[in-house]
Amino acid sequence: MIEDAKKLFDSIVNKIGSSSSARVLNSGASSGHSPSKPSLIEAQNEIYLALRTGSAESKGMLTGFGFLVGGYGVVLFLLIIGFGNALSSDWWLLLCSILGILMPAAWECTRPPSLPIVFNRRTQEIYYDLKGELYHAVWEGIEAVAYEYRMVNQYSGSIVHGNLEIILQKFGDPRNRVALNLSGISAGKRLSTLVGIWEYLRCFMTIGPWFDETGRRTESRSRFIEETLESGQISFLDLILDSRTFLGQERKEGNGISGSTVIEWIGSYLLFPVALGMEFIQRVDRKRSRKHWPEVVQERLDPNGPTSRLIDIEEDYMAQKQKELDELHERTRKTLPR
Repeated sequence: MIEDAKKLFDSIVNKIGSSSSARVLNSGASSGHSPSKPSLIEAQNEIYLALRTGSAESKGMLTGFGFLVGGYGVVLFLLIIGFGNALSSDWWLLLCSILGILMPAAWECTRPPSLPIVFNRRTQEIYYDLKGELYHAVWEGIEAVAYEYRMVNQYSGSIVHGNLEIILQKFGDPRNRVALNLSGISAGKRLSTLVGIWEYLRCFMTIGPWFDETGRRTESRSRFIEETLESGQISFLDLILDSRTFLGQERKEGNGISGSTVIEWIGSYLLFPVALGMEFIQRVDRKRSRKHWPEVVQERLDPNGPTSRLIDIEEDYMAQKQKELDELHERTRKTLPR
């Protein structure tokens, strides 16, 4: 178990073999970099900032493939109806196609949502849910480790990867700690970009909810914040729809149409049901996520909620929960037949 950022830094340096590719960052001191736009921002307001996790980005893939197979099945059935009388087996095709659309969507809608990483300005804390367990950290004095490394293979050659990680402790079990990546997908992340992402988070927590590209406080949303929030809302469906415009752009340029653009154009229609299913599930997830946080987190995200930190109430809270559990066991024991 890695207990703090210093040990995490030493462990990373031992793996990548160079301290020049890693850097320890502190919440109380400027990194010297301008803030960079994190691509995973789900929400940002006066109270908290929420970052999507990698699991949230891939959520809804099963429903997407259900939309793909079931949607094409429905289209095939309509073609059969259009060209002649449908047989009884064709109606089974329609039924299976509809079930292929509805069943994965219904199953994923009942699954626990993928909760974001939350930075709470009111209480100066960070919250993270790992398989139903609450992890947290106090912002004051927290350190992060940013590092980059190269991965080489025969297909893509040498590609730079990078991570920005912090240490969080489990609520109710402070010795249980995890290293949490704040930067999303590792591929293509350079050290300077990771430091800029940290600086964005530091500006939000220490300077104020709104600031410009240099990190100076503003009274309202700056253009920099607006662009950051817009880029954070881009989904797989948006990328699919945008790829349809490339063909028209190349036509206007008059230099011919490339094969890759044609493939992207065809793929935008073939993969549209997948993107639509993923978009549906992820939107449902975002609406449900707030209610799935433990009560101690929900009340601290309320503008009028308590300002005490989880670390301050942790011992008393767990003692109260243990007392309630012991009382429940005692009542259960008394009701059992002897």
